[in-house]
Amino acid sequence: MNEKQFNIFYFVGLIVTTFLMLLILLIGDKSFNVTFLVFFWVIKFLSGFGLVLSIVNGFFLLLNKTKDRISEKGTKILIVIQIVIPLLLIIYAIYKIYASYVGSSSAISMSGIWKDIYVWMDNIIYIYGILSLLLNLYILPLVRGEFDKAINLGRQQKMGKSMKQFGRNIKKKWFNWRDEFAKAKFQDQKMIKELLANWRNKFAVILLIPLAIGAFIFMPIAFIFIVMWLKIIIFDRTTINKYEKIVLLISIIIVGVLAIIIPFFELGIYSQISNWLWTINIFYLIGIIIATLLFITKLLSLQGITMRSIKKQRFEKKKDNLEVEKKRLEAEREELDRIKKEINSK
Repeated sequence: MNEKQFNIFYFVGLIVTTFLMLLILLIGDKSFNVTFLVFFWVIKFLSGFGLVLSIVNGFFLLLNKTKDRISEKGTKILIVIQIVIPLLLIIYAIYKIYASYVGSSSAISMSGIWKDIYVWMDNIIYIYGILSLLLNLYILPLVRGEFDKAINLGRQQKMGKSMKQFGRNIKKKWFNWRDEFAKAKFQDQKMIKELLANWRNKFAVILLIPLAIGAFIFMPIAFIFIVMWLKIIIFDRTTINKYEKIVLLISIIIVGVLAIIIPFFELGIYSQISNWLWTINIFYLIGIIIATLLFITKLLSLQGITMRSIKKQRFEKKKDNLEVEKKRLEAEREELDRIKKEINSK
């Protein structure tokens, strides 16, 4: 399909999906409204993933400010805390699933002004979560022309990334040789931060299909998401037109605004999915778990602890044990031979 044919397909697709959406609205068919729940699933998943990334970024900034004066013991304490916090978040997310399922937002009994403050804070966090996610994952990358970079890295970009990692490994070895433990660990934090940020950006592109399902009631928007996903994922490194980025940007803003206002105005869409909204916390938990696993796996691998090294260590230990057992059996055999000789001589 050449550029002209694609443009015709794109605009005809927008016209057809707009007509179908208006037709469904006129008929009054609300069976597709339930799909909007999928949108909240995706947002909560990315929110959970982004939360762990925010923690990594926080410790990255803290270590950057203190790396010249913090001790080795202090650095180790920071890293332990950095590992513990995501694990606590997993426990909290499990609690949120239970609390939302049984219909209680909090186990703490509140009334009066404290209840109002809690509700306002909860609403502010909800609005900020959606706005920050859409801004950092979609709106700003689209404006900067970086939206598809996490998926479609060119040869030069991949080489540059490898060289950067190689340079950090050299720096890390240099700082370790000079006993500058905090500065060496700061290089690890850089790699972990980039890994999680890259995966979050990949998920933002890959999850355009679930977002399309979630926005299916707004068919032109779903069509825009699907076409963008196909161009980036299937038709690798295909040129994305400026107008496509603009309509995608507008679509993301529309869906984000709807996601913010629907729970507060309790529109018809909300009433159909309200009984299942507790399920969004499951995806929040999944996002936290995946980000935590990536974080801890990368952190351990940077310390030389990998599945391969663990298997090798077990193999070496098993080999040593077999050697010890072999020597013991040989000693016993020699002892038995000696006893046998003594009996025969008598």
